[in-house]
Amino acid sequence: MNSLELSILESFDLMHHHLQQFAKRLLQEQPRCWFPNAVSPYTELAALYSDIWYQDGTDGRETRSRWGLIGCSTDLIQQAERINSQKSLFKKAIGDYKKHTGSLPGELLQKRSSAVAEKLNRSGLARLHLKQCYRQIPILDKTPSQVGFSWYTSGRSIRKLTIPQVEAMLLKLDTSQTHVQMQLAALSNLKPGELLAQLQPQVPVMRANIAWKYKTHTVRKARNCPLPILFPLDSDQPFPDHNEPDINPPEKRQRVERSDLQIDPIPFLPSLRIHRYN
Repeated sequence: MNSLELSILESFDLMHHHLQQFAKRLLQEQPRCWFPNAVSPYTELAALYSDIWYQDGTDGRETRSRWGLIGCSTDLIQQAERINSQKSLFKKAIGDYKKHTGSLPGELLQKRSSAVAEKLNRSGLARLHLKQCYRQIPILDKTPSQVGFSWYTSGRSIRKLTIPQVEAMLLKLDTSQTHVQMQLAALSNLKPGELLAQLQPQVPVMRANIAWKYKTHTVRKARNCPLPILFPLDSDQPFPDHNEPDINPPEKRQRVERSDLQIDPIPFLPSLRIHRYN
């Protein structure tokens, strides 16, 4: 076993250990929380934070997310901080391995522990879900006064591409198809040097608008919350005010399309979600 593989295994073992310890402590303490639609809140929370595996029949590109608020002891906060630190180290170890070998470590982690392998088989799980391994537990340093949750449904990623890059992408498709040929012809009519944009709509995410109210001012911060937010809370402190958003995201875009968009909303090359700039 080389040093890169050893680094991955050691960082994974520590991450897995910290996750299990955090879940155990969470079940023991049962801190005050708001975790909507939960039948057994603490059991479900412990499972959610420890969830780092693909499940059979699910889309591996998506992460399983739920939101909520958990008022924690100092010890529980510190355990979560150790998890986040170890997640970063594990992500770096995977990145170093991929950089040097050009591939991911395959079945290395699945075969690491017979106990883990047995658990996977019993639970109907498949393989490690790297995105869920990497995502950080949201932690606040101070107890918020108020948290407003809302769906963000307008997100999208934009990738700038040159004409030769787009042409290479089209040529990887079935060029015998008429629609591909038409798109190649349309691309050839563009002026050399024109940049194009590939748009990828992002799945709806829950955002938290957090406020800390002081005598003279209010501090506000917004963040995505794919996992319930942890914050310090003493036994005599009130739980933060919060709203209760719909469980499902709205079906339609909430924000009105601007009239001065830099990108043409109509796809220029539909097969690749390629758009022209206005």
